[in-house]
Formats: sequence, C-alpha cells, structure tokens
Amino acid sequence: MTLFQAMQRGALALGTFALVTAGSVALTRALTAERIATHQLAYQHRQLQEVLPQTLANTPVARVLESTFTLPNPEALGLKSDSQGWWVSGSDNDNDNSNKHSAVIFPVVTRQGYNGEIRLLIGIDEQQRISGVRVTQHQETPGLGDDIERSRSDWITHFDGLGLNSLPPEGWAVTKDGGQFDAFTGATITPRAVVNAVHKALEYAADTPLPITFEDPRS
Repeated sequence: MTLFQAMQRGALALGTFALVTAGSVALTRALTAERIATHQLAYQHRQLQEVLPQTLANTPVARVLESTFTLPNPEALGLKSDSQGWWVSGSDNDNDNSNKHSAVIFPVVTRQGYNGEIRLLIGIDEQQRISGVRVTQHQETPGLGDDIERSRSDWITHFDGLGLNSLPPEGWAVTKDGGQFDAFTGATITPRAVVNAVHKALEYAADTPLPITFEDPRS
C-alpha cells in the first residue's frame, strides 16, 4: 500500500466516523427534543400556578394558559416589545360571581445578577399584593446565589403578601443597604437584584393599565 492510499483510507475512515457521530447526535437530539420541551412546558405550568393567590390556586392550567394578554410598556420590566402576561380570575363559587378574585402574572428580567440575567415570574392579586415570586432562570453561583430558588430555600417567599406601601421606599433593599430583606452569606448582589426587580414590578403594576382593576396603594 502506498503512502497516498494509506492517507486516502485514513481520511475515509475519519469521514465515516464523523458522519456516524453527527448522525448519532442528531438522532439523540430528535428523540429527546420532544421530551425536553414537555418537561419545560410542565415546569412553566407549575411556576404559573405557584405564583397564583390561594383564592385562585385551583384554577385549571388550561384556563391559566388561555388568559394571556400583551403587556403594555414591557421594556419597564426588562422585556421585549411583544411580551405577554397572564390575567386570571374566578369566584369562590362557580354559581356566584359576587365574590370574584383576580390576579395578573408577568415575567420580569433583571440584568443586575452577579452572573447576568435573572428571570422572574411575579403574581399580583386584585389588592395589589404579591401572591408569589419564582425564579425561572438564572446563572448565579451554586451554593451562594442560587438560594433565590424556591427548591433551595424559602427566601423568595418573603415577598408574599407585600404591596408597594407595605414598606417605605428605603425598605425595598437588602439589610446591607438599610432595607428589610436578608442577603445571603457571601452573596449580596443576587438578592439585591431580585429585591429591586420585585419592587420595580409593583411600581409597574401601580403605574400601568392592566386588565385587572387596582386601587392605587399610594393614594
């Protein structure tokens, strides 16, 4: 066998290996893509339900998903121009609409995290109080900043029930900055970013026309 033939055979073997590897990767991705999408959708559904107030906690997922609306001035929440929120309503008794409850849910993005963007989902009820906050995406340091996740700690639940006037403006900060919210040991930037984002969301709800009817908490 000549050197040229050996090189041809080697190149053919390498090319065949590359094609087989690429095909295997593509096949694996195709087989798992639907499963991954299903898991991501289920996670989103669970997050939406977790930020609803207790009065609407049993709202079927399908009804929540159908209640989308286009957010006015989404840039104020760090979002793109075509971003959507959810407006959910219901009553204590399906046959009696006299005691109705409503809530809006919308995403918020802050870019003040230690490692970049932190994405949140925030629910606000008809009394303009926070019904729930959940972190949907972040890149914060494991073991430090990831305590913003509900699965890691209950820190994120400390916003529940708070309205814009529940604290003075300076209270919407971490304790290191003179505010009311604890920071994490060795990690102040992450909770600071979340507190600022939640406060901004309440201000947005107070200043922006949304499907739900609010009383201005500052009046």
